[in-house]
Amino acid sequence: MKTIETERLILRAWTPEDAPDLFAYAKSPLVGPAAGWKPHETIEETREYLQFAINQDETWAIVWKETGHAIGSVGLHKTDVKTTRELGYVLHPYYWGQGIMTEAAKAAIDFGFMELNLCAICVFHNVVNRRSRRVIQKCGFRYDGSLRRFANNYDGSPKDVCAYSMTREEWEKGTVEDRFCGFVQNRACEYFPCHKTNDPEHFNCLFCYCPLYQMKDCGGNPTYLSNGIKDCSNCTVPHFQYDHVLNKLMERTEA
Repeated sequence: MKTIETERLILRAWTPEDAPDLFAYAKSPLVGPAAGWKPHETIEETREYLQFAINQDETWAIVWKETGHAIGSVGLHKTDVKTTRELGYVLHPYYWGQGIMTEAAKAAIDFGFMELNLCAICVFHNVVNRRSRRVIQKCGFRYDGSLRRFANNYDGSPKDVCAYSMTREEWEKGTVEDRFCGFVQNRACEYFPCHKTNDPEHFNCLFCYCPLYQMKDCGGNPTYLSNGIKDCSNCTVPHFQYDHVLNKLMERTEA
């Protein structure tokens, strides 16, 4: 795989020497089961999988620049359609909630459309995997529907998955987030596009600011301070209903 560099990451091909880094998160019960595979029990199991990944040449190791260690992977996997790939990713739990997976996934998506000349990229997640859904939405994928009993867990039991896709035309136009939320400061935040604040007296768009802040009918439960500043620090709607925020933005655009 061609090496890609982002602000905080290096995406590069796997090497046999990466086995200890891969095993560090592949053994976690928080990682494999969410994606449908069994946690690795031994580093020998990891080395065997790693050789398979190297031979397949469809995934990058996600290397954290600060340490030089591989902390996850992102891949564009071949499908039955030559010009379509399936996005897949995994990240060490220690690095969750920092926007790292979204940063890596967006770089892989750009590579797919620019370097591989893809027509579309698809992606799936377990219906209960909220973190994966957040990554997919923040990358700008379109939700296509739920597929019941479409895949199996590592123990053979069936599971439902949610399906998404992005066409070349949609990628060229830019994601919903890039079009409407470019002014938000802390885009890497786990709770983007809205964040609670410990300093409500100074809560404004210079900090981590909800895109619905100026809308009268935002759907949230803001209060107003004595100085007239809108206090959204206790609002929970945007924190856990990302779709609500995007739908409101689309309504404003179409109006």
